[in-house]
Amino acid sequence: MFALATLPAAIEDLSQLDLTRPWLLLDNVQDPGNIGTMVRTADAAGFAGVAFGTGTVDIHQPKVERAMQGSQFHLQLISTDLDKLVDQLQAQGSPVYGSELNPQAARYLDIDAPASFGLIMGNEGNGMSRELLARTDQNLYIPIKGQAESLNVAVAAGVLMFGLYR
Repeated sequence: MFALATLPAAIEDLSQLDLTRPWLLLDNVQDPGNIGTMVRTADAAGFAGVAFGTGTVDIHQPKVERAMQGSQFHLQLISTDLDKLVDQLQAQGSPVYGSELNPQAARYLDIDAPASFGLIMGNEGNGMSRELLARTDQNLYIPIKGQAESLNVAVAAGVLMFGLYR
């Protein structure tokens, strides 16, 4: 069995987006397996869509498509300048959360997120871009109880998506 589907191209007019539910914004994420896992998790968590920012691996790459396991047909997927989507979300009063561990970061468990928000996940090695980080309404961190230094970006995204959108 095989299916033929058209995946999304870059969208300039963001007025067509469903902004009544959360969005996952991917900032320069490089691993195709991570991308597919995050798209599938966003689908399972009830997110409206996933935005692929500049530098993020190509959505049309076969490994990404395999890892999405069909979830690409249940969400809005866009390739766009993330600054534009951040503008759109914040203009309607939806907060944008970052995922950069720094002294200003809040424990995600302490956040009472609204029905609509943006969640930015950054590059596996370098995190979020400084420009996007400066635009977030709040940075979040996941408390780690064991000895692990950090979590894989797809795992962290899953924890945050399910933890924020309850």
